[in-house]
Amino acid sequence: MKWKYQVPAPGDTQQVLEQFTPDRCLNPGLLFDRYAPDWREKAILKKEGLETVRRASIDEKLFSAIQKRWRELLKEYNGSVFEATSDWRLIVGLGRKGPMEVGFTFHRLYGIPLIPGSSLKGIARAYANLVLGRGEEGPDFRTIFTIFGCAPQPGEEGKAQTGRAIFFDAIPATLPQLELDVMNPHFPDYYQGEAPPSDWQSPVPIYFLTVKPGTRFLFGVGWRGKLDEESKRLQGLATEWLKNGLRELGAGAKTTAGYGYFILE
Repeated sequence: MKWKYQVPAPGDTQQVLEQFTPDRCLNPGLLFDRYAPDWREKAILKKEGLETVRRASIDEKLFSAIQKRWRELLKEYNGSVFEATSDWRLIVGLGRKGPMEVGFTFHRLYGIPLIPGSSLKGIARAYANLVLGRGEEGPDFRTIFTIFGCAPQPGEEGKAQTGRAIFFDAIPATLPQLELDVMNPHFPDYYQGEAPPSDWQSPVPIYFLTVKPGTRFLFGVGWRGKLDEESKRLQGLATEWLKNGLRELGAGAKTTAGYGYFILE
């Protein structure tokens, strides 16, 4: 399969790229971010481009090395590791900008799907706050500040605090498989701000990538500084809140439609 590029390139660069076959690439993230087909005049090319990304297989030796490095990094930061399996499809980064119109979060170097640590921190924080009612006010404020940190308040420069819990990016425990999914908005002109919603508008399918149901992920929560008994207790709280958040709140996009929920091992 060959297609034109969206981004102009010098003539000699184009000659080299024209000899490249995307089916030979072992990095799905590279294909998704840098080798998108120009689908503006022929929309089917967008679906074909996503299919090419979906079929790209990651090198097994590289994948094993990524996991080993991830585990060694967790050890350096007193990490607590657990596994969880996606109950259904998972989509992280759907709203990111990119040449394929819909986004997806791949590791910037290795191209594997992942859940950013910043997102996991937000899930744990949301569970503590929304479900348990443990906020920044009241008797739990020291626990919350110690685990998650806090931003400086207006007029209180220098009073920011870094959270001692470290939420690492979650990576697949086994070679991940991607699946193609579709949204079918019925009022495309309305969403583009060109017309009010009306029954005569034709639905335009929007394809996007998801992680296959039943994919196991590795999660890790580390800790900054000395890990004494109190720190172990707080790290355990952070880990428990993350586990419950993954199970009850979900991760990524479209959680209200059932995406992104996990079953704890």
